[in-house]
Amino acid sequence: MIGALALPVQPVAQRLRLHVERSWDGLDELDVVLFRLDGFSFAISKHDGNPLGVSYVWLTQPHEQADKALDTLLETVGIGEDAVAFRGDAHDFRAEQIATSQETSSPAEASGATSPTSLWARFRRAIGMTSATP
Repeated sequence: MIGALALPVQPVAQRLRLHVERSWDGLDELDVVLFRLDGFSFAISKHDGNPLGVSYVWLTQPHEQADKALDTLLETVGIGEDAVAFRGDAHDFRAEQIATSQETSSPAEASGATSPTSLWARFRRAIGMTSATP
């Protein structure tokens, strides 16, 4: 996963003139669209059980430039950065470290923190979680 969009799959698919497939992955029913764009192979999915309006963006083939891939998608579809709920993998250890360092009480404890709206904080906000849960 390279990130999540704070919108459903359908508007993205419509802009790209693609058909949304309805499927089941053993966990839940989901909407998914697969496509290739400027050398990147994408999948955008939303499980019925996912938080309302959050769709996950995946690269179906490994690529070293995940940020560039997401930027390419945003530019091509014509949506802004404000539609990005988070960048990166929600299970990425680095994302958890950033969130943990930003939740500390003093700036001295928060070495390596980047901004008050880290990707982990934005993810939690996008799915309706206002605080971290262990």
